[in-house]
Amino acid sequence: MRVLIVDDEPLILNGLVKIIGEAAPLGTEVFKANNAFEALDLMKDYMPDVTVTDLHMPEKNGFELIEAARDSGLCDRFIILTGYDEFEYVRKALRTGVVDYLLKPIDKNEIALLLARIDQELPSEADPECSGHAKRILAYTKTHYMNDLSLDHLAELMKLHPNYISSLFKKVTGDTFVSYLNAFRIKEAQKLLRSQRQLSVNAIGKKVGFENKHYFTKVFKKYTGITPGAYREEGEAEWNDGGGEVSVRK
Repeated sequence: MRVLIVDDEPLILNGLVKIIGEAAPLGTEVFKANNAFEALDLMKDYMPDVTVTDLHMPEKNGFELIEAARDSGLCDRFIILTGYDEFEYVRKALRTGVVDYLLKPIDKNEIALLLARIDQELPSEADPECSGHAKRILAYTKTHYMNDLSLDHLAELMKLHPNYISSLFKKVTGDTFVSYLNAFRIKEAQKLLRSQRQLSVNAIGKKVGFENKHYFTKVFKKYTGITPGAYREEGEAEWNDGGGEVSVRK
């Protein structure tokens, strides 16, 4: 299990890391962030199973962090930890669908029982289609599609075997990792070709992960049937009229 702890008070944050690290089930990885922005960046790399967050933080509070993380598919389990025992906060937390609402100072036994319960509820690796691994891998791929991704990179990051990730991709998406990644990149390229007309085709190719212009053109044509330049020209009139449906043909 991966647990992310978020609090803008360094002393409190370090204390929480120590307590939760000792209370969590054996093998749990604990990460920490000083604010919501740092937390969202860490989520993109580590995809926590549960996030323990303070409510009152500068610029982006705990509720805003939860909303942003869920919208991005980065985490869907949250424990709110706060020093404010106010009914309105509790009611909002319940509406937000958090796992629990705990008051500071943290009770080690209480958090231990809560994390043990969450650990038991996590999807089993024996069922890849329902596995938390699939969600982590797909979310990471969609967030980092513009980078130099590979099965080996994902395997090292997720601490899984490349063959397992490959079979998981095939089972969940019906596609190979490379084909899925290329299709996603081409969808993003289509959006940019229509919306970022000041950028060259080569620049757009690089923005979505293709360093080689000729390879970008080859892959784009494979998935859409036309070249990037032709796609941009073909859709100019309909785009100006409010059309321009983005689609990928295989």
